[in-house]
This record gives sequence, structure tokens and C-alpha cells, in this order.
Amino acid sequence: MENFNLVDNIRQSLNELFSGLFSSIDNNIYSLLDNLIFINSKITNEPAIKNIFGDNITDGILLICNSLVFGFIIYYAANFLFSHLTYSKVQSPSQFIFKSIIFIGLMNSSLWICSQIIDIVSILTELIKNLGKITFGYEISFANLINKINSSVYINNSEFSMFSFDGMIKSFTSFGLINLLFTYSLRYIMLQVFILISPFAFLCLITDSTSWFFSSWLRSFISMLCVQVLISIILTLSFSLNFNSETNLSKLLLIGTIYALLKANLFMQQIIGGISTDVSIGINNLKQGGSL
Repeated sequence: MENFNLVDNIRQSLNELFSGLFSSIDNNIYSLLDNLIFINSKITNEPAIKNIFGDNITDGILLICNSLVFGFIIYYAANFLFSHLTYSKVQSPSQFIFKSIIFIGLMNSSLWICSQIIDIVSILTELIKNLGKITFGYEISFANLINKINSSVYINNSEFSMFSFDGMIKSFTSFGLINLLFTYSLRYIMLQVFILISPFAFLCLITDSTSWFFSSWLRSFISMLCVQVLISIILTLSFSLNFNSETNLSKLLLIGTIYALLKANLFMQQIIGGISTDVSIGINNLKQGGSL
């Protein structure tokens, strides 16, 4: 009897511990996800970005890039000279000068160009979310999604049991959304990094031998941005699902929704290309010391 009471007390303590943890996640994490995932051009107006980037060609990264222009000129001149000895094909001086004028101008306007690209993706994202709002009557956001789920699937928090099927579903969704928080925090930082290196990307278009860097930069930048379009579609579809506590199918659909959100970045990477910002945190990772 004493052993039974001990096990029961341990189980009750664990249920209370995880119930409080999941309630804290519900109250704090979802608004953060909305801010991290649905990015607009405000990211280019952050003081840290502007200070590092520079306001004109005489400071910040723009100063470095404009200084590198002379390096590209010297490189082209040497390459053009040796082409007469090796009979290798290089672009003509007029072509080099024309490309230099165009891409140096784009280089110095790269922050504005990045801002416009981000705004286009943001507008597309908002159009999808507004369509979902008109169709389903809900504001399409992570905060409203979890409220919808909790009101239909997890009706009574006082009856939460970590060792039940519902408890396992709740655990998966909560830790899955924590994974989302880490993944899209990394994405947010990487977008800032790609904004800062955008002048180098445009500068590399001056010569054919360095133009590959711009292609890689643009593909990765667009891929990371377009993730939020895919997520807005997944979120919109999730509001069409009928979550309820009486059928296990609803709970499995909930797992599918969270899993789709976790894999959205990987799906977009496979479609467009670029780098991955997935962060996987699980039992196997913890055993190995964690990994990105």
C-alpha cells in the first residue's frame, strides 16, 4: 500500500510539473513564434543592422565593399592582360565597365532591395492569412491555433495526465513548438546575416568567376523568406480541421500539423535550395550532447 501511494504521489507530482510547464509554454511561446516567423521589412530598420551596414559609402559594410571595388578592377586588369598570353576568354573592357556601373549601384542600394523583397513576401503571407480569416473566421496565428486546440482537445487541464494518450499528444505538440521556436530564431538571425552580406553578393556579379556567390546568396535568402508563406498556408489549413476530444483522428491530425510546421523549412529548401535552419532537439540529440 505504501509503495502504491508513493508511485501515485510521484505520478501526481509529474503531472502537476508538466501541466505547469505546458501552461507556461501556451501562455508565452506562441506570440513569440508569430513575431519570429512572420517577418516584414522592419527587420532592415533595426539599429544594429543599420549601424553595421552603414548609412553611406563612407562607413560600415558599404565602405568595405566600395573599397573592394578597386580589388576587382585590379583582378580584372591582371586577368585581361594574361588572357593575351594564355588566349583565355574574358569579358571585354566595355562589358566590365558597364557591369561595374550597374552592380556597384545595386550594391550600394542592397539594403533597400532586401527590404523590398521582404515586403513582397510579407504581403503574400498576409494575403494568405487574410484569406484564411475570411474563410474560417479566425485570425491566422499560432496564438489562436493553440487556443482553438486547447478549447476543443484539452478541455480540462486539471485532469491532465502525462501517462495518457492525450498527455503524450500534448507533450509532442509542446516540445514540437519549442523546436519551432529554436528553428525560427536561427532563421531570424540568418536572415539578418544575409541582409548584411547582400552588398558582397551584388559586388560579386561584376565578374563571371565570382557571380556564383550571388546565386547562392539569392537562393538561400529567398528560401528562408518563403518559409513563412508555406507556414501561413499550413496554419490556414489547420483552422479548417475539426479538432475535438472524442476522436483519436483529430489528435493525429494535430500531430500532423505540428510535424508539417517543423518540416516546412526542409520542404522549402528542397524546392528552392539554399541552407537549412532546422534545429532538432530530442532524446537522441541530448544523448549525443545536442546538435544543430
